[in-house]
Amino acid sequence: MGVNDMKSDLFDGGYFRIVVPDGWMAFFGIDSECRTTQKKVHIFKEAKLETDIFTHAGITICFFGKQDIYVSTRFFYDNVEDLEPFSLGAYTWHGYTCTSFGYPYTILEAKQDGCVFQVMILMKNGEYEISLADADVQAILASLTQTN
Repeated sequence: MGVNDMKSDLFDGGYFRIVVPDGWMAFFGIDSECRTTQKKVHIFKEAKLETDIFTHAGITICFFGKQDIYVSTRFFYDNVEDLEPFSLGAYTWHGYTCTSFGYPYTILEAKQDGCVFQVMILMKNGEYEISLADADVQAILASLTQTN
């Protein structure tokens, strides 16, 4: 089954739009002041409740507009290994793999027109596992479109 053959829904958060493959759940995240924000979206595989972010593997996408301050989180992680930049969808992605509190992540960043997308892929959490190479993950990244 190719990326274009998958069943999916469109999630439009106001700042960006993404495809949510069948079997995944998308919902807004919270900012540093514990307020729901449209600039952060969680997309978690096989999630049924928002609290499944604590037990499932998934993706968090953060949008930083021209007026927002963006600082790379690279230096907060352990076991950082650079990835070769690659193009997917509308963006060229730069990133690295790393661990945080023992959890494996792939962190990606794409910059365009003074805005930044940061994508954090939690690759393994308990019995759940995803990869940057997975068709669903590729479809999510390929569909990412800035809308504001």
